[in-house]
Amino acid sequence: MAVLLFLLLLVKSEGEPIGYQTSKPKGVSILPDFPDAKTFFQQYVLPAKPVIFKGAAKKFPAFSKWTDTYIQSLPQSKDYSIFLEEGKKENRGDGSRRESFYNFLNIYKSQDVYCVNEIPPFMRGDVPVPRSIACPFLLENLMIDNVMWFSSGGTKSVWHNDGFENINCLFRGEKTFIMADRAETLDRAHIDIRDGSYSTVDVDDVDLEKYPGLGEIQFYRADMEAGDCLYVPFLWFHHVSSAGSNLAANIWWRSYRTEMECEDQDMPDLTIADLKFMGADDTKFSLADRAHLALYTDDYMYNHNHSTQEVFLEAIGQVLDDTPGYEHVSDEIILWLFSKLDKNRNGILEQEEIDRILFDLPGLLATEHSYLGMARGWLEHSYRYLYQTVYDLIF
Repeated sequence: MAVLLFLLLLVKSEGEPIGYQTSKPKGVSILPDFPDAKTFFQQYVLPAKPVIFKGAAKKFPAFSKWTDTYIQSLPQSKDYSIFLEEGKKENRGDGSRRESFYNFLNIYKSQDVYCVNEIPPFMRGDVPVPRSIACPFLLENLMIDNVMWFSSGGTKSVWHNDGFENINCLFRGEKTFIMADRAETLDRAHIDIRDGSYSTVDVDDVDLEKYPGLGEIQFYRADMEAGDCLYVPFLWFHHVSSAGSNLAANIWWRSYRTEMECEDQDMPDLTIADLKFMGADDTKFSLADRAHLALYTDDYMYNHNHSTQEVFLEAIGQVLDDTPGYEHVSDEIILWLFSKLDKNRNGILEQEEIDRILFDLPGLLATEHSYLGMARGWLEHSYRYLYQTVYDLIF
């Protein structure tokens, strides 16, 4: 009896891997190739629906060219330095180191490391721009970063989300994405490390007593094979695991909901080598970029597709407080900015009005600062005039 009780307690203490706390994860949509940009944005980006583009990456030069032997044959590989993460099961406290790309290919199969690095410039011409994002405005203004993921398999990411739209293409091996919709999970995803947007939950052994919300949400699963690409929507929570010699690349772009002009065909001559990326370090974003991102990531705006004065005041106030030179901007000025952005005067900022922040905010702030400067100058002049007048009367 005592042995049976011990076994029952042992079974109870063992948690399930993330994604299996409720029912079996739901699958995601699968398309045979990249759709045109209009279809992609209307049917997947705007409603935030993940989708696999089956075999879409097989026509990329990278799919057939990027063998270890080929990469080491490139002269630049010996001098090009990449970041290696220590520990295939991601722990963001494990640290990283730099290694030449050439040397990495000699050690990655035998060491507990993997590569997370921008795609080397000398290899970017092998990755065409997917037709699903063939929109000049997006490519010229909204591209955030490109990342290469390279390992011998067995990697496991933390449970996290990213503040960008994402297309990930797999050139070798297999990947599994366990995901959850930001709109459905609210505060139940247990992202307890806000600076970095990730969770300390053990993805192999979820403790539901410590992370009870993970036992209440619907998970989604996307299984990728070599040659597949996957769209991961903005702010969707996800955990990624890999199997087999594994090489993938992804591109991130800033979420933007205003309709834009896009091509309706492939752009075979355009590769990511032709694009300018802002970089994912939001501390280097412009004030307008950070204001735009702050509103897009706000829980209320994300779930209601608009921003109220209250939400705007809190989100933009925090951004300005963190910006040198703008720390003391008053609530009245922030609400004045809201009124200028609220073009249809309905008391809320809708998606297109929020997107206009990228273009209108710098000019509005400059105008307001010039008004404030003029007001301060007028007050100083009036003070000096009054002081001189009183001085003349007395003396």
